[in-house]
Amino acid sequence: MARSTPLPRRLINSGFAWAVGLLMFGPVLWMILTSFKTEVDASAMPPQFLFFHWTLENYLTVQERSDYLLHAWNSIFLSFGATIFGLLVAIPAAWAMAFAPNKRTKDVLLWMLSTKMMPAVGALVPIYLIFRDTGMLDNRWGLLVVLGMGNLPIVVWMLYT
Repeated sequence: MARSTPLPRRLINSGFAWAVGLLMFGPVLWMILTSFKTEVDASAMPPQFLFFHWTLENYLTVQERSDYLLHAWNSIFLSFGATIFGLLVAIPAAWAMAFAPNKRTKDVLLWMLSTKMMPAVGALVPIYLIFRDTGMLDNRWGLLVVLGMGNLPIVVWMLYT
């Protein structure tokens, strides 16, 4: 029968974990709070943590200087699209390897994982030539294919296991 950890030890471990977590989150919180400060408040010495003039001016400036929402939408489209595309290709492959294995299944899985060890630069020229010939250069769909296929070995491996 397993023994449980004594309460004081659990409290110390929990407190230490919270302290480390807050320490790691500190810079992120500082960055978020600084985004709501004016330039004067952001560079004030000593720094003001909570008692400053809150403003959304920085966010308006970013939106005016560039089309931030379009770029954010591109990132969302590519991340979700590459995930869905990778899963659509990987699910049948992993299913076939898991439920209809043969003597080469493990070898194929290891080979697929070994392709992740190849430097990405080695695949750039062939990908460029293929995309140039198919008209997919400078295209969101082309990037989606590259991102989806680049993660395919890991996705197949994870779904298989």
